[in-house]
Amino acid sequence: MVPGYSAVQSGKQKMREHKIELGIKNIRAKIFDHSYNNIPVKVLLIPLGIPSKILSTREGFRTVEAVGSISSPFPHWEIAHEDWYRFTDMQTAFLASSTDVDNMGIAEERSGEFEVVSLTTADVKSNALRIACVKDGSLERDGTLFSSGEINIILIIKASLSDGAMGKAIMTATEAKTAALQDLDIRSLYSPLESQATGTGTDGMIVVSLGGPKIDDVRNRLKTSGMIARAVADSVKEAIQKQNHVFIFRPLEERLKERGIMLDDLIQAGMEMYIPCAQDKSKEELRPLLKKELAKALKDFNVSSLIMAGLKLEEEGCRGAIPGLSKEAYEKDPVHLMADEMLGIQIATYIAGTRALFEFERFDRKKPGILGKLPPFLDDVIGGLISGVLVKVCSE
Repeated sequence: MVPGYSAVQSGKQKMREHKIELGIKNIRAKIFDHSYNNIPVKVLLIPLGIPSKILSTREGFRTVEAVGSISSPFPHWEIAHEDWYRFTDMQTAFLASSTDVDNMGIAEERSGEFEVVSLTTADVKSNALRIACVKDGSLERDGTLFSSGEINIILIIKASLSDGAMGKAIMTATEAKTAALQDLDIRSLYSPLESQATGTGTDGMIVVSLGGPKIDDVRNRLKTSGMIARAVADSVKEAIQKQNHVFIFRPLEERLKERGIMLDDLIQAGMEMYIPCAQDKSKEELRPLLKKELAKALKDFNVSSLIMAGLKLEEEGCRGAIPGLSKEAYEKDPVHLMADEMLGIQIATYIAGTRALFEFERFDRKKPGILGKLPPFLDDVIGGLISGVLVKVCSE
């Protein structure tokens, strides 16, 4: 029997439900799984036990008896909200989501009477962006959002927070969310080569003041702020790992793919530069060998370290952050910028010895395939990778 849900009790809707124990005493989350007008809907519901003050990015300040998140495929969010509100007589504040709430990340912090629980759903594959780096209007048309994917955070704090403290809690949680994205190197969908994401275009948050010790301030140097930040950052990372399978230790091949650089692109560039002699392998024989050696090289942590140095320098160059080299000058790939070639040469010669140096120079002049589309540092580190692997394969 579920308090406040008459439709569930009367059997009008068939729902599957499971419960999640949270660290705060007498607070238990529930997930309901059903369908409405053939739209699959999952609902995370957290009854609070007592009327509690909340601050929601969707609805502002309210006093409610429950909070939650409604998960349904975009663009059916509003329909799902209307559906669920028909089933409850509790005052409830919801966030809308297209992310599976079963992939929720949960993190808790406790110190004496002060307790924090952060519950996060996150999908950063289709809507991640870097704030202030996306053109206005690119996420909506006539006021209607057309992108799915979001980071929704429900932050439950076992304390009596002032209005100001609740506002500062949202600020702290937002900074912690961004730090988690940076730790995972989540890329902006709109500028993946040059920008880490700071969030998505449809993020939401609810802060719940559940009663307890009185808190009038949440500043970054205070213990309360640290607990909020750790709980949010941990729950965001867990949610992204569950939903998108993105881990901090993921292979370099995945990091390149997130930047639009595919293994097949590397193979094709190598094939364009291959000139077989009579005794050499045919192009048909070469392709699978090239693929195998490229995959192997990308798993070598020395190669990975040099390529990741190039990735980082690319970001710095695109921002104009390399001392003495403006953004405008960097974009022209000036002849006096030699660090990019130096990195490429080190990668090539590490893989295949000094013979790869000459092949790298050939790649650097021709810039086959994807190399012709990459900016200064990346075209050389990727060129070094391909030329080194090609020499190694042809020498065996």
